[in-house]
Amino acid sequence: MFTMPVYWYSIPAQIKGVIDRIFSFVVGGKDIAGKECALIACCEEEDKSVMDGVRIPMERMCALNKWKMVGEVLVPGVLNVGDIDKTDGCKRAAALADAI
Repeated sequence: MFTMPVYWYSIPAQIKGVIDRIFSFVVGGKDIAGKECALIACCEEEDKSVMDGVRIPMERMCALNKWKMVGEVLVPGVLNVGDIDKTDGCKRAAALADAI
């Protein structure tokens, strides 16, 4: 499961590094199909489409690797300390983790 904040409307470099390492298995001929993954992301803006820069690459990576996306929790409006507590994001993330 990947969790990440949305910086500059894209996947953070640390997650890109993970994706690159996963892709090296594909290039090396290792079958990694059948895995499951989920996405949990937050951003400061209220518009959830801001997270498309994270959501769409994750969906494409799952399709390429033949993984099943088992869920996503996208939480907008998280800028200041404590903002996440004003949302149901943590509750939804916990429910997603329990479902996995």
